[in-house]
Amino acid sequence: MKTYALLLNHAPDRYDGLSEDDYMEIIKDYVAWTEKLTAEGVYVGGEKLADGPGKVLTRTDDGIEVHDTPLAELTEVLGGLMMVKAENYDAAVEIAKTCPHMKHNTGLEVREIHDVD
Repeated sequence: MKTYALLLNHAPDRYDGLSEDDYMEIIKDYVAWTEKLTAEGVYVGGEKLADGPGKVLTRTDDGIEVHDTPLAELTEVLGGLMMVKAENYDAAVEIAKTCPHMKHNTGLEVREIHDVD
């Protein structure tokens, strides 16, 4: 089996204004989904990224520049990632279709993780 990353993008303001109860209902969906995939032996791991800007590093002729991520200019931010095991891209996509992110957001990206062994 190969490992695939599910990159969870969302609008920067997607969770602004949600009540704690509404936010917890969303979290419950993700927890139930990861528990199901864990029981099936295909969930590898994942994390929600902290809200707010990140850092962007750019190599220049003068060295490395570090900048804050320009959240105000972005239509989507990477909010987290999940990793799953699947036989191939088609199987990984089928798993991704069941991800709660597809219910609570507009989409996600599936990427194969390069096996260095």
